[in-house]
Amino acid sequence: AAITLVEQQENHNRDSAHALITPLYMDRIAKLIMAAIFGMSSIRAVVATAARTRSIDARRFQNVHNNIAFVSSASSSSLPIREQHDARPVVTAQVTSFSLDTTSGRQFHSSTQLLMAKRKKNGGRTKKTEKAPSKRSIKLSKLAQLDSEDDDDEDVDGILDFEDAEQDESAVVTPFATEYHAPVMPKECIDALLQQGVFGEMMDDKLERWRKKKSIAEAKLKKAGLLDDDEVETEEASNSAETSESIRRPRLFVDGTLGGGGHSQALLEQLSPGDILIGCDQDSEAISTASARLSKYLGTSEYIVEKNGELSCSWEEGRPMFIPVQSNFRNLVDVLSTIRHPTSGKLLLGKRLKKQDSESEEELEFPKGVNGMLLDLGVSSHQINTGERGFAFMKDGPLDMRMDSNSTTAAVSSLTAADICNEFDEATLISLLRTYGDEPRARRIASAIIESRPLHTTTDLVHAINTVTPTFARQKRAGLIATSARVFQALRIVVNEEDGALTEVLERVAPWALSRSGSHHSNVGKNGSDGDDGILAVLSYHSMEDKMAKRVIRDGSVDLVGRRGRGGSLFERDLFGNIIQNEGDEEGSHVPFEPLGKPQKAADEEVAINSRARSATLRLGIRI
Repeated sequence: AAITLVEQQENHNRDSAHALITPLYMDRIAKLIMAAIFGMSSIRAVVATAARTRSIDARRFQNVHNNIAFVSSASSSSLPIREQHDARPVVTAQVTSFSLDTTSGRQFHSSTQLLMAKRKKNGGRTKKTEKAPSKRSIKLSKLAQLDSEDDDDEDVDGILDFEDAEQDESAVVTPFATEYHAPVMPKECIDALLQQGVFGEMMDDKLERWRKKKSIAEAKLKKAGLLDDDEVETEEASNSAETSESIRRPRLFVDGTLGGGGHSQALLEQLSPGDILIGCDQDSEAISTASARLSKYLGTSEYIVEKNGELSCSWEEGRPMFIPVQSNFRNLVDVLSTIRHPTSGKLLLGKRLKKQDSESEEELEFPKGVNGMLLDLGVSSHQINTGERGFAFMKDGPLDMRMDSNSTTAAVSSLTAADICNEFDEATLISLLRTYGDEPRARRIASAIIESRPLHTTTDLVHAINTVTPTFARQKRAGLIATSARVFQALRIVVNEEDGALTEVLERVAPWALSRSGSHHSNVGKNGSDGDDGILAVLSYHSMEDKMAKRVIRDGSVDLVGRRGRGGSLFERDLFGNIIQNEGDEEGSHVPFEPLGKPQKAADEEVAINSRARSATLRLGIRI
């Protein structure tokens, strides 16, 4: 540009040449403004940028002075202009390269220094990540700990292979597991039913809160003249006498889903002599397997409809008693009211009438009710591993999915999964897949099932699903395995009416059977409020079951009516959220349960050995 000016204006004076320097200062000002706008909030960084800009501009100014000297001497020189331009001295700017070198004297932002320190400490990584232990390492470490505890003074003769380690580890973590079924969270369930360990501490805290509320309510009733001191003293004396008596009183427990008998065995080993456990299951094979396993506690086999072979009742004095019952847990109200004690002949529960109506009823063995009820929902491992039952999509078998398919009685369900796939219309299939399986591809899968009719085996159904579902997908939920699991789950729930049965057992059976807590603050000034604390434990494996258990324990009903409060319930409430009690209603609160603690999940060690425990959720409720 300077050469062009020289050629055009040879006689230009020095002042006009200085005008070329003005854009350099404008460029420097523009850089400072842009440095302040684009994130350089630190004044030190702006000043450093200005200093670097001034040094560069100084070198540019020197180059301009060289050009000016060249212009002034161009007219007196005899050489051509191009040769004079090539011969002029040129000063090059030395710009240092950018680097995150902490050893240099360069100043960095505080966050940048912290980032560099982390990278230096973590070997080039911003975060210090630890590799998660594998299933094999967990199992072998547990086995090594067991061997070190048992063989402190002995030498190890050999090294176990991986299969032996897995068997020994399963025996340690799940000691009540068999080939038939592995119980999920057995320790947590038994501790909750017996109110011991962590759950015992939760129960003590809740009883203390109830006691404080009860004392406040008593003080208000006394001030209003609705409660006498004599009544309070009589109630306290009866409660203390009842507490001392409950230490010696036998207890009654119900396992509503007996299965392989893992939870029942874990509970029977901790019960006292005189306690009774009733195990219920509608599968005749499960009843026979569990009864044979618990033969030393078996008191009677009278309530087993179909006996697969002879069962030896080996119960003796000084042991808790086990009574198996073949029935669906939705029918436990009718079944439990007729069961008698094998030795005394008394009814265990009877019809659980009100006190004014119970005078005509015969003497009962457990008039207060059941101390604990366990519901382990879902399908047992044996049913999934048996291909002939039709529950597993990875095994070829008939599309049956009936829980009581082995039974020969007239009460066997006639509807099978093949009937649903071959006879239901598309709209009904879409509805049940969305409702009971949360299936996002419900419409396409229903169309594929209809186009692939007739379907007779589980393989046929999986092939129909695979026509509209990729075998592998980026999202785990969208693959063939996860989709088939949701479809089979929806069909199983419809075939066995699991939603209706669960509603009945939660809303009707459990409140009827469990003993009401006498320590609840709603029992102020009421006679006979000396019952035990009945515990309901529900193990669920998918969202539908968990929502039903949560709603019943929290609101008292599965169905929600209205949207006030925490979602609404079937019970009418006043402005302050209290339930309105009408005349003639049963004494006590309409809500049958109060939650005990938060939902519990299986430990990582148990999930590593028993993958079925991964989706298990344990919810607890106290009968009030």
